[in-house]
Amino acid sequence: MARLSAVPLGAARRLAWAGGLRALGRLTDESALDLHERTADQLVEVLGGLRGGVLKFGQVLSVYETVMPPKVSAVYRGRLAALQESVRPEPAETVERVMGEDVGPGWRELFASFDMDTAAAASLGQVHRARWADGGGDVAVKIQYPDARDELLGDRDAVVLAMRMFTAMLTPELDGRALATELMDRLAEELDYTAEAAAQRGFRAAYLDDPDFAVPDVLLQRGRVLVSEWIGGAPLAHVIEAGGQPERDRAGLLLTRLMFSAIARAGMMHGDPHPGNFRLLDDGRLGVLDFGAVYRHRPGAPTPLERWMDVHLAALDPGAGMADALRRAGFLRPDVRADEARLRELFLRSGAPAFAETFRFDAAYLRDALKGITASMPVGLSMAFPPGAVHAQRALGVGIGVLCQLEAEVPFQAEALHWIEETQTAGRP
Repeated sequence: MARLSAVPLGAARRLAWAGGLRALGRLTDESALDLHERTADQLVEVLGGLRGGVLKFGQVLSVYETVMPPKVSAVYRGRLAALQESVRPEPAETVERVMGEDVGPGWRELFASFDMDTAAAASLGQVHRARWADGGGDVAVKIQYPDARDELLGDRDAVVLAMRMFTAMLTPELDGRALATELMDRLAEELDYTAEAAAQRGFRAAYLDDPDFAVPDVLLQRGRVLVSEWIGGAPLAHVIEAGGQPERDRAGLLLTRLMFSAIARAGMMHGDPHPGNFRLLDDGRLGVLDFGAVYRHRPGAPTPLERWMDVHLAALDPGAGMADALRRAGFLRPDVRADEARLRELFLRSGAPAFAETFRFDAAYLRDALKGITASMPVGLSMAFPPGAVHAQRALGVGIGVLCQLEAEVPFQAEALHWIEETQTAGRP
């Protein structure tokens, strides 16, 4: 909160300025770019210096910058994308201490070499590249920050403040408070490396020798330390920034396939699909990393993805009652009445990827979907996610945001229907 106190001092004035520009229809004009540049610079300065929930907010916002108009999003794209790959790491002394406490005083004997320079840093931990002893290959050693739990709990109010403030100015269609609250609840699960190792092993078993996906094997997990096989390849952020269209389409196809196939194959869904957690390998496979946040599905129940498809496909049928479809999916309480026409308009916009054989994801689609949400806000406020589905719905939303960043053309409908059928088949006795 002390770091963030520097933000409201200037942001309050910028919020007032932004509100006036929005009222005049000039928030996206070149005359307003100076406002966005100063805001983006301060975001990176503040969020990049913190960890835990505040950095997670930066990662989520960097995905959703796609909804901003092109001139404005160009200001934020490079600055916020840097948060996904760059965090101030802990020094070597801290690494030595955590490894000694959790793995044991002889931890170095496990490795032929260990690079103390950080290979990657995330919101709750950092990764070092090492070589496994006895002729083993390169490994990724993920080490949780020693104060991660305290920092996470301390960041909660800061995240809500930052999310409300900046979404209010940049994308007022998003519910900053709700997104931040859900984000913090799920982050607490990411502190449990034992559960993460179990989820990673489950995904690896489900996708072992798969031609489309590579999941690293877990070699060791003790306390705040998780050692996995090293996966190279091009980070998805690099594909977003400079990849050719074939690379973008390939990455988009595999990301879609992972979203819809994981419940059928692994009984889980990757819960944090931001670009930093994926690598496009030279052989065309998608390397999948970081299983701290996963949605675990209860067998026999409709999946959140089934609910999403059922409601959106109902919007195509003029004879189908949208309110009834939403009640069956658990999105609308039995005692709530809603405007059928506005419901249909809302889901026709957001469900566009499900209505065509192939769909090109881009910023225009995401902005149109958000515009539909805004126009149907009274309807939207009458709906609620079914219990246990919020995590998966957020993952699906972030995944679609990444597809829009990739500007990928994907057979989304066919992938969704195929894997939903596979999920239903797997759930039958």
